[in-house]
Amino acid sequence: MEVVDNTEMRHFEAREKDQLAIIEYQIQEKKIFLTRVDFPSGFEEDGKAETMIEKTLDLIEETGMRVVPMKKVLKQHFKSHPDRRKMLPVGIHL
Repeated sequence: MEVVDNTEMRHFEAREKDQLAIIEYQIQEKKIFLTRVDFPSGFEEDGKAETMIEKTLDLIEETGMRVVPMKKVLKQHFKSHPDRRKMLPVGIHL
């Protein structure tokens, strides 16, 4: 699965067959706020959502920005992957 940063639409996107999955964001002061998640039906159950989240975080990590997860599925990912918590800004508690 390829995840692309569509800067014009301000979201990360992944195409899987004829479906489009997105994670929307806003950038403020070296922080990227992940504000909305739109996964096609079955995407989470198939493990594709987890893969997309991981690849999205890899792309963000390359920029050096801190991540503020706003949606439950994203917060849960950080709880399940303690190694990713270094990407959170100081003071963010999940």
